[in-house]
Amino acid sequence: MAPHPIKLSSPQRTAVARMRLAAQGLLPRIPVATMAAGASSPAGVVSAMGMVQAQDLPQGCWAVGVRLPGSGLSDIHAALADGSVIRCWGARGTLMLIAPALHAVLLSVTGPRMDAAMAATRAAEGITEAEIARLADVALERCSGAGATRAQLLAAFEQAGSSIAGQRGYHLIVAVSLRGVIVQGPMEPGSNTRQLFMATDQWIGRREPSPDPEEALRLLAGNYIRSHGPATAADCAWWLGMPLVPVRGALAAQQRQLPGRSLGGEVFHFAEEHSNRWASLHGARGMLALPGFDEFLLGYKDRSAALAPEHAQAVTPGKNGIFLRTLVSSGHVVGTWAVEGSGGTLRARSTVFEPAHSARNEAAIRRAMQAYMDFRAS
Repeated sequence: MAPHPIKLSSPQRTAVARMRLAAQGLLPRIPVATMAAGASSPAGVVSAMGMVQAQDLPQGCWAVGVRLPGSGLSDIHAALADGSVIRCWGARGTLMLIAPALHAVLLSVTGPRMDAAMAATRAAEGITEAEIARLADVALERCSGAGATRAQLLAAFEQAGSSIAGQRGYHLIVAVSLRGVIVQGPMEPGSNTRQLFMATDQWIGRREPSPDPEEALRLLAGNYIRSHGPATAADCAWWLGMPLVPVRGALAAQQRQLPGRSLGGEVFHFAEEHSNRWASLHGARGMLALPGFDEFLLGYKDRSAALAPEHAQAVTPGKNGIFLRTLVSSGHVVGTWAVEGSGGTLRARSTVFEPAHSARNEAAIRRAMQAYMDFRAS
């Protein structure tokens, strides 16, 4: 949570939360020509969202699936297998699902920032720029063709004379990835959680020259507002892991396309084509079972429009960066849910913050969780 949540009135919170549902493709009955709700494939959803948080890959897959009604886990895996969706370290030092066309643009903006943030850790591990450059060539060779598992890539690093002890191997992989040399692509055979590393140019095609940094930042900021708005400049800066001042400048340069509205003393930007939604979504209803780390909650620095501060601890227990799966009703987080057991005993259970709400919506909650179970099985 932000240190001081923005003080929105109850109607304002509801309007912001429901507009975000629509922008993120979570209200499929709302006609959206260019955003995730209008997408017909995993690649379309990911492209519309810009980035989808995916350090937990199965939950990242459901984040795409819940925005693509009727899809199954196999559809998301197929998109990873054909290269129309890739996973890479994109911002804030975490893994994201992105469209291949965004890869070079994203790294041109966020890569230097992530490199700087990791400098102290690399120094402590004795990782030098010369070693990273040398291992980039090793990774390129090893990940060409059929790709390489994480274990195979680390073995190649070790054979090239680099230590992979402790967390050093992980930091080497991230460093090489931030150079744009490798991305994560198809699933490892027999695995639902691990991907193969692929040589970037071979897997997604030779990269086009990146636009200049200011143009690239404008592109990323505009994509964020269209897929996440209404949102503040601080929300966008958080999402990208960038300083606030240049992000404000990137949004100001697109004031006509991304107008703002002052709420609670802050300016909330939204796509100009979505301006009519301030009035049209007040009747929106529905129950969703969203994955942990979902963009609907995690995609903002200030999450109070959807999550009441008194329930924040239930969603992010321990404040250690873990976000539990959430139940969202009409744009507001009303509980959490989890999957228990294995094989034929697999089942979903819910924990609702207010018992009265649970009694009124028990059937809707069951349907929302069953949608995930159906997705996982197909």
